[in-house]
Amino acid sequence: MQKIKYVAFILLLSSLFVGCVSNKKYIYLQDKGNVKIDSNGTMPVQTYSYKLQKGDILYVSLSTDDERLNKIFVPPSTATTQQGPGIAGTQFYFTGFTINSEGELELPYIGKVKLINQTIEQAKVTLEENLKKYFKVFFLQLKVAEFKFSVLGYVNHPGQFFFQQNKVSIMEAIAQAGDLQTLARRMEIQLFRQYPEGVRMHVIDLTDRNIINSPLWYIQPNDVLYIQPLKVRSIGDLSSLQSSFAVIAPLLSSLLLVLNTYILVKNLK
Repeated sequence: MQKIKYVAFILLLSSLFVGCVSNKKYIYLQDKGNVKIDSNGTMPVQTYSYKLQKGDILYVSLSTDDERLNKIFVPPSTATTQQGPGIAGTQFYFTGFTINSEGELELPYIGKVKLINQTIEQAKVTLEENLKKYFKVFFLQLKVAEFKFSVLGYVNHPGQFFFQQNKVSIMEAIAQAGDLQTLARRMEIQLFRQYPEGVRMHVIDLTDRNIINSPLWYIQPNDVLYIQPLKVRSIGDLSSLQSSFAVIAPLLSSLLLVLNTYILVKNLK
């Protein structure tokens, strides 16, 4: 009798343990302690300062008193611009200005200007200093034309994404890929990021709210996110953890019911 009660207790405890683990592994941005919050209850975000790299395509719009030059820098129409999964780039690939393998941007009149490792604000100042040699009055707009990143692995819509905006957080990037699958390893997201010296891999825990304070919170152009599966898939051929629970939970409940009934009958005797 005592042995049966012991088995029933272990089964019940195991089912509760499985439920607790699932919450910790699958809930985004949990408060795991040491979360930095200011006096206004706001979580500070680190300043985003992307530095230009070789191969970056820039949008350059220049207005001067020279009509011939203005025609060269006519901004392309955004009517045909597309963004999202499966879009193979934008028209900026053909109409934008690319930083070459030497880290230089070549423009009409100005020639080649070194812009690598400068922020977009610093690059704008550099170009303006060069433009002052040729024009007294001008207006310059400078932006990163193609914000491209890739999301691979256990997401619902993996692919390469193109956007025309200054900032994209890692949560926005994952949302564009249709969110993570149930069996995705949220605590060990791999981020491959390009640096002047090469590619570096970072590991991100999306279940920890402190990621908001991290310099990895914002995606940078050419980033690659890779999401691995949880080891739980090796337990069986079930398509998702939810379906696993759907099968296991009724079996445990039925077994516990049978054991409880048996114990009650024994006690009545």
